[in-house]
Amino acid sequence: MHEYSLADNLIESILPRLASEGVTAPGRVREVVLRLGALEIHSEESFAQAFAMRSAGTPLAGAVLRLEIVPGHIHCDRCDRDEVVGPDDADPHSHAPVMPCPECGTPCRVEGGRGIEPVDLVLED
Repeated sequence: MHEYSLADNLIESILPRLASEGVTAPGRVREVVLRLGALEIHSEESFAQAFAMRSAGTPLAGAVLRLEIVPGHIHCDRCDRDEVVGPDDADPHSHAPVMPCPECGTPCRVEGGRGIEPVDLVLED
């Protein structure tokens, strides 16, 4: 259900922009490019499915969803290791996820990997 909520919020944030540009007919948007934190979703496929279902009947209907996934990261103060963190590495439900350093086991706070930002909308000619 989380992906559906994200899709709803995204669509609600894009539709006013499209309406202000006179884009109101279903299917007018060919592609939606998003920058999305890796810890925001459980899977790209489920988010794309939620977007497709929720955008039906809107100018976004049928648009290809292209995601630029932004990973989270940790830095261990104890051993100085830096590590990229994906959705399988940390609890995406936690607002302040912590995971053990893969090198020494010290608990490290996961930084980044959050947020959703529309980057580009490609319209039909």
